[in-house]
Amino acid sequence: MGSMKKAKSIKKFLVFLVILIILAVLGFSAKNFLSAQFSADNYITQTETIEIKKRDLLNSINVSGKVTGSDVIKITSTLNSRVKTLNVQLGDYVNEGDVLCIFDSSDFQREYDSLVASTNNSGEQSQHTHEVNQRALENAQQDKIVSLEQAQRNIDKALRDQENAYNKYNSTVEKYNDYAAKKDSVYQEMITAQNDGDEEKYQRLNQQYQEYAQQVQTLDSELNSLGSQLTTYDDAVQSAYDAYTNAERTADNAIRSAQDAIDSERFTDTSSTQLQLDNLQEKINKCTVTAPQSGIITALNISEGSIPNTDSIISIENDSSLKITVSIKESDILNVTEGMKAIIKTSATGEKSYSGSVLRVEKVISTGNSSSDEGYSTEIMIDNKDSDLYIGMNAKVQIILEEKSDVLAVPYDSILQNDEDDFYIMIAETNDGVNYSARSVVIEKGLETDYYVEIISSEISEGDILIASPASLQNGDVIFISDMNGN
Repeated sequence: MGSMKKAKSIKKFLVFLVILIILAVLGFSAKNFLSAQFSADNYITQTETIEIKKRDLLNSINVSGKVTGSDVIKITSTLNSRVKTLNVQLGDYVNEGDVLCIFDSSDFQREYDSLVASTNNSGEQSQHTHEVNQRALENAQQDKIVSLEQAQRNIDKALRDQENAYNKYNSTVEKYNDYAAKKDSVYQEMITAQNDGDEEKYQRLNQQYQEYAQQVQTLDSELNSLGSQLTTYDDAVQSAYDAYTNAERTADNAIRSAQDAIDSERFTDTSSTQLQLDNLQEKINKCTVTAPQSGIITALNISEGSIPNTDSIISIENDSSLKITVSIKESDILNVTEGMKAIIKTSATGEKSYSGSVLRVEKVISTGNSSSDEGYSTEIMIDNKDSDLYIGMNAKVQIILEEKSDVLAVPYDSILQNDEDDFYIMIAETNDGVNYSARSVVIEKGLETDYYVEIISSEISEGDILIASPASLQNGDVIFISDMNGN
């Protein structure tokens, strides 16, 4: 039995050896055969893979609009006159100050000349009235000086009288206090003389005491009288100041009235007549329309010999710097901020692109004819000052929301999420360059675009082999790679 098994083993070995020789003749290597044999025995199918590379990622939104000048000026006119001369056509380039058109000013000029002649006839009468009013003003000013000087003299006299009254009252107070002190002193001496029994001295001191008492009584009456008069002097001072204020107010009113008479000359003669002249001169000046800035004529609503039927007659766009006005959907507007870079292309310039930036974002939605037309108006400034873009060209704009250069990135569909909500990818690893196994690597997601996603992991390097469709694989599964996609 043992020899039988041995014979079968030798037979299998010989068959296997013959197969190897045949494969060698056909150009196969024993190594590939063994690998294929191993795969077939373990039911391993071919797996699509991609080489992990560093890429430049770009996240953007695409919008469209028309090229316009950065500054558009609409020239308006309310003149009801015919266009006498028209010097420009639609699309012409004009410089600041160029004469664009001239309206017929003959009617305005005739009215102006007639009013000037009428004004000159009344000139002498106006001059006489002015001289009279001027004298009245000078007299009022002189009267103010005289009346205020008189009022000031009255104030000075009232102050002197007040000062004298207070000085006299204070002097009387001093006398009263002096006699009152003497009276008290003599009274004490009297008491002493009476106690000593010196009758002669007592009588002499008593006589002095009576004299002092009489003086004190007299001075007290005088103080009462002087004190009651002080209020009168105080009132006199206040009245003098009030009289000065009233005199000043009266004089100022007289001056103001005289000045108003002079000022009214301007309103009666100049304001009514000169204002009409100024208005007519302004209309005459407006008959010659000049360019307020350099640029291209983009709207022309008048023709030679016609009377304008709209206020806006000419539009000039400054083409030294161009912009594009686009509409951004509500779903994208919060991602767009001023200063973001933009790439501009037009059908007229083909694949050539121009750089730009977001200049202004309106925060009020613009309503169109339908809900699909609604959006937020946004201005894109074109950086190229000397571009070959023309005003009115249809442009496609790519607004760069976010970009990164030279980062590891993989296709969006190759990233999975495990039960712990961690993101991971599957990579293929090999020890012998023939047999591969799948290994999961947890990663962090960075910048996401429509197709590629930036991955962040210290375990991933450029050149690693990514399993493109890893959903059916488990960590450690043996896989077979026949060809690797390097895209």
